[in-house]
Amino acid sequence: MLCFIALGVFAFLSLFSAKYRPLAARAFSCVARKMTLRPCDTGLDEEIKAASIAGIMKFSPQAASFVNRRFAAFSFAFTLLFFASFLLAAQGIANFAIYGNCNGPEGGFCIYSGIQNPAFLKAPSTLQGISAGNESARLTVFEFGCYTCPYTRDAEDTVKFMLEKYGDKVHFVFKPFPLPTHPNSKWAAVAAACAWEAGKYWEYREAIFSNQSYYREGGDAAFKATAARLNITGFDGCFDAKKFLAQIETSISEGKECGIYGTPTFFVDGKAFVGKDAAAEAKAEVERLLGVA
Repeated sequence: MLCFIALGVFAFLSLFSAKYRPLAARAFSCVARKMTLRPCDTGLDEEIKAASIAGIMKFSPQAASFVNRRFAAFSFAFTLLFFASFLLAAQGIANFAIYGNCNGPEGGFCIYSGIQNPAFLKAPSTLQGISAGNESARLTVFEFGCYTCPYTRDAEDTVKFMLEKYGDKVHFVFKPFPLPTHPNSKWAAVAAACAWEAGKYWEYREAIFSNQSYYREGGDAAFKATAARLNITGFDGCFDAKKFLAQIETSISEGKECGIYGTPTFFVDGKAFVGKDAAAEAKAEVERLLGVA
């Protein structure tokens, strides 16, 4: 069973040194024979066993004897651990590509954090979006966000704080960037735009962020029910016609041109901040630039 591990290890090492390529070839041959229910005749598994026992012998002859008697079981266990680690690593990479965090939408510590560098992002060139604050302010803060993204939701309290405390000194522009991995994210953006047209945007935005799962699962019915509760006139016609869909698509295209890879992404005076801590980092940058830090 250790030939499976050896194949992965030696194949990787052979990329950097030619001396490992014969070992990788032997490991591949052994694995191929094992997969076709034939015994491994390369001797590699016995060499691995001998080297392992010899290494343990240096520290404890008793332990070496114990491992020698049960080597097949240990070999099987390590092989399972190897494949489990490989699958978890692959899952983490997939989550990171989709959600920007290797744990998925719920976040938490991620060993891959920092691989993508916000310094390579480009600030948007247009002010198209949902505006708030002082449009004449020298300082503009952009947020690319997804209404059904947990990280965008978590940033909302900080966004509200910035608008309440520095709204007269900052022009805030929200640009919808619905992520396809979050159910109904695009239609949430369309619904929010319809609420904006009717003058009830911030109430509607708060409703979505307060119970994202309701909208992710409820879809059109949930969006319309909320509009009815908030007495938003003309919402159903606007939403059914997908009146602002083209505008949302333009925002998505702009986000892609800027290099957006996760939400929320903030730009403060052209400097980008991405991920679950982005709002706090953006706030600190705003305060630094305003001289109130």
